[in-house]
Amino acid sequence: MNRQVLAVLLLISCSTTAFAGEQFDIEVTDRAVVQRCVTKGLPRSIAVGMPGGFNYLFDPVRCRLVSVWFGDFLDFRPEATGRGGQPLVPLGVRRNLGTAEVPIRIGAEDRIPEAVEFAGYRIEPATGIPAFLFAVDGVPIEQRVLSFGPGQVTIELAFPTPGTQPRLYCMEMTAVEQCELSDRLEQPAAGFVRIPATESWAQIRLQLKPTKESFVRQQPTTNGRLLYAVHCMSCHTLDGGKRIGPSFADLWTAPRIVSRNGQLESMVADEAYVRESILKPQAAIVKGYENANRMVDITQTLNEQQIEALVAFLKGLKPSGS
Repeated sequence: MNRQVLAVLLLISCSTTAFAGEQFDIEVTDRAVVQRCVTKGLPRSIAVGMPGGFNYLFDPVRCRLVSVWFGDFLDFRPEATGRGGQPLVPLGVRRNLGTAEVPIRIGAEDRIPEAVEFAGYRIEPATGIPAFLFAVDGVPIEQRVLSFGPGQVTIELAFPTPGTQPRLYCMEMTAVEQCELSDRLEQPAAGFVRIPATESWAQIRLQLKPTKESFVRQQPTTNGRLLYAVHCMSCHTLDGGKRIGPSFADLWTAPRIVSRNGQLESMVADEAYVRESILKPQAAIVKGYENANRMVDITQTLNEQQIEALVAFLKGLKPSGS
């Protein structure tokens, strides 16, 4: 099996994801974690969490390092509790190192690449650290991103085939305090590193400026209407329409025939019934929905404040005087 086929298979295969407690944080332990995801402003990205608290985002479209952060890895809650395709939240202060364009140029710094081909990534078996594989204007490249200390970022580039033109690597320098290069590399201008055609390996070591910005975790929404739209709307309508579960349109106005412990009983919806239906959806199943798909355990995705907000929203649907 050749390297490109292996890379594609690795790209298709799923990363092992571990969650911390009930927070839906993706944990990084003694191996790197590679997570394909959507992040804010980047519809296609690959997030990498490294042991020790170093993390970064890679853009497979432009084959570029986008940003880095130190601390915890990713909050998976938007994806786990929504309909998919929701931006995941990096759990730290992101430092931008990426340019808007493809960072590697062949021949000259102002020569925008005409062809960029992403070929996946190769995983180092012992550590899980990925090497990203791609080609720029026909030149194959392997890239790793590492960190050997606080605020330190190392970019390693390997060129498996000999070349005839120099390669240039461009990056955003706003967050960089110091840049050190491996032998025979040059920095002709700020933000550009020149790699001679004779070099098969290059290392760029960056020391980032201290930042006074601190990470503040975004609190989960307690907007009841939004919670309904995200968690309930696909199964329960507000207008009497039929879906997987009973509509909320007549929740407060019509008696409900429910099956409880295998016995049918008539009841009028009240707040206790609504709360029980959210927390224990199989306790009292509305007649006619006994064979419907089982409702998921919402307590695994919503906290107590969110459940209170959802109950309050449903109470707000109650007609005045009823």
